[in-house]
Amino acid sequence: MFLTLLPIVLIWQRKAYRDNTFLILGIYLIVKFMIDFLMFDWASHKKNTVMLYNFNVPIRYFLSSLLFYKELETRRFKQWVLISIPLFTAFSVWDTLRTNPWLSDMHNHRMVLYSTTVESLLMLFWVLLYFYKTIRALKIPNLLIYPFFWVCSGLLIYYSSFLFIAPLLHYSSKWEEWLEIGFFTYVPYMFESVSIILFSIGIAQFPKPQHAEQ
Repeated sequence: MFLTLLPIVLIWQRKAYRDNTFLILGIYLIVKFMIDFLMFDWASHKKNTVMLYNFNVPIRYFLSSLLFYKELETRRFKQWVLISIPLFTAFSVWDTLRTNPWLSDMHNHRMVLYSTTVESLLMLFWVLLYFYKTIRALKIPNLLIYPFFWVCSGLLIYYSSFLFIAPLLHYSSKWEEWLEIGFFTYVPYMFESVSIILFSIGIAQFPKPQHAEQ
């Protein structure tokens, strides 16, 4: 959870928030940290944290997809991103209600069945599309020093892990009936940590503020 503070601090130090894409990334990370902290607090008081996870899914997609709305240059692809946001939000709400027909029963709230998988597929599509368009255009001579390349790499790793583990998490994440799935329990956290580190490497590629102002 606290590892998320590293890229947030770097965005502030490097003044990367002057770039709209990294301003959105900063908001994404701040929201993530707040949700993670709230989930930690609820868990310490033995409250069901799955509801927070389900609530966060459409918010997470909204912010992460906006990154590609800013970075993709083709107008058609930008429109695809914008269209996908309300469609996915509606799908996520439907999935939440379908999975939890008794929505008022917060204590037995269950993790969404399909939304995380669909979110992962959509985000992997945007990442791979961005890589394809960028490499094909040959506009960036060295991807390793391009900040958004590292952000995309982090998103690729993060959502790849969710794509395979999400269905398993749905059946294992039941409050007070947690199904032990061994090593797979830690897979999302491991990949999340790697993605946060990759975000930080990308943000570190920004020139220092004093150099940027010269």
